[in-house]
Amino acid sequence: MNYRAAALACAVWLAGCATALPPVPPTPAPAFTLEPFETDADCATLCIRRVSSRRIPKWRKLEFDLVTPIRADNPFDPNQIEIDVRFTSPQGDVVEVPAYFYSHERQQGWRARFSPTAEGEWRAQPLLRKPFAFAGEPVAFQVSPPLPGSHGFLRVDRRNPRYLAFDDGTPFFAIGLNLAWWKDDPIADYRRWFDALRANGANTARIWMAPQSFSLEWRDTPLGDYTARMDRAHSLDQVFEMAEARGIYIQLTLLDYSQFSLNVYPLWRENPYNAANGGPCARPRNFATDPAARALFKRRLRYIAARWAYSTHLLAWEWWNEVDFTEMVETELLRRWIEEMTAELRAHDPYRHLVTTSYSVPGDPHIWNMSEIDVVQRHEYIGEDARWFSPVGGGRAFFQHMKEVAHKPVVIGEFAATFTLEQPNALTREGVQFHNGLWAAPFNGFASTAMYWWWDTLVEPAGLWSHYRGLSAFLRGEDLARYAPTAIVVTPEQDAIALGLRAPDRVLVWLRNRAYNMDEGAYQYGVQIATGQAKEHTFRFVPRRLDAVTLELEALGAGRHRVQWFDTVSGALLSASDVAVSDGKLIVRAPPFNRDLAAKVTPAGGAPGPH
Repeated sequence: MNYRAAALACAVWLAGCATALPPVPPTPAPAFTLEPFETDADCATLCIRRVSSRRIPKWRKLEFDLVTPIRADNPFDPNQIEIDVRFTSPQGDVVEVPAYFYSHERQQGWRARFSPTAEGEWRAQPLLRKPFAFAGEPVAFQVSPPLPGSHGFLRVDRRNPRYLAFDDGTPFFAIGLNLAWWKDDPIADYRRWFDALRANGANTARIWMAPQSFSLEWRDTPLGDYTARMDRAHSLDQVFEMAEARGIYIQLTLLDYSQFSLNVYPLWRENPYNAANGGPCARPRNFATDPAARALFKRRLRYIAARWAYSTHLLAWEWWNEVDFTEMVETELLRRWIEEMTAELRAHDPYRHLVTTSYSVPGDPHIWNMSEIDVVQRHEYIGEDARWFSPVGGGRAFFQHMKEVAHKPVVIGEFAATFTLEQPNALTREGVQFHNGLWAAPFNGFASTAMYWWWDTLVEPAGLWSHYRGLSAFLRGEDLARYAPTAIVVTPEQDAIALGLRAPDRVLVWLRNRAYNMDEGAYQYGVQIATGQAKEHTFRFVPRRLDAVTLELEALGAGRHRVQWFDTVSGALLSASDVAVSDGKLIVRAPPFNRDLAAKVTPAGGAPGPH
């Protein structure tokens, strides 16, 4: 009997058990108090009537309510009415951002959002561009030093372009998963998910502006008129505010393939850009070539940037989710479109947020190497060990063609054991693939953990949130831009495998039992069920305990070294000992373990903790 195949077949339908979340720490109160004020400006044509605070810390959001008697049939069309706000810094630098029209419940009007990037006195001046030109009265406001823990916008790390860092140089490593759309209620669901991430030390969520979530256009809207979806825009406002309060950074996906696909989850028949629905596009590819379609999407980009570009917790704009499932995948077609749309987006995003896109396959090096793309992204669905679960020379174990990609950060934007469906069962409820993806990615030089896909059907029902805690605690205070993958020899080699990261003064190690994988778990399940050792609801995957694993690695210098071993789920320190150097090598005995362990190695006289 093929137990492995039988086990995998059985596992897909078994029900699992949820794990309770740990208590969520209270959200700290803001360290400053808003001082809203109203102006006495003349509003006969256009004015700033209200400002959310007279004083604001650097990099914090300031909101301006604008008043104009001018009306338009479609206030979302800048050809009918276009309003900007010009901001002048204390140094005389000028930044302009578009204002946006909002409507929620019984309130509507014009608003602008801005996050100042310098301290001192700023001036904000409203500008009417259309239907005629007019400059309103400027308003002054003060910008104070940034609050503790506020680091600015995310950038590519200047010291090491494989990683991310904030404006002030603080390093950032993305730990999180996909939360593409809500299940029942957008606010309740995202609050619950963000609380779970924050409680366990995670910091990143990938969210889609898809038809079923936050897209501003679909079959319920006329093209270029977002009135019917203002409730979704208001919900996304709240999602960003919740993320900002909890230290969560959002990778915002602007388009998903289904809207333009003819064969994979195809929704093209419902797309308002489809000529059959009155749109300008006879085929999906016309979205990238038709002047009217391009102008309409640019209008949407202007609105998106006006409303959400302010946020320091916007990790990146993502053009496409898996563009290879659309006709836009052709290299020259996609390249020209990305060039044009990135220029448009950056014209309205003065903070120059990072930009990425994605494929279901490794992707096109010609696209990845574009200057308009800041972050490379990989999606992978695999039920066995991914290549990057193992040591690879130089790290970053992608496919061969990735060597052609310029030095840029690479994030694993989607990851799972299968692309069909994952629910809690005898094997998946253990979170084996979920856990291994979290740990393997940073140890092979990626800029994120592997961001799991099945957030609503597996991660939450199976209570896998706690797996973030161990990695988050282990990496707290570490600057991964300082590290490079390093070779570690494991004995016995057939029992365990180790990935290592080395900096001049420390080494990080992830040690894994080779049997801790999906395939072995399925095999054990099949054997135990077939032989009566376990029932479906009682099976637990526990690999054989390893008692005599040793590691050999290059020493950090002469003298004794301190070795600390950590639990990979709780992050707890398990043991610590000093090890002598022999011929420039360290021979380290690992504690007994079943699944995996993490270790930090430092000179015995150095700081053994975070660095």
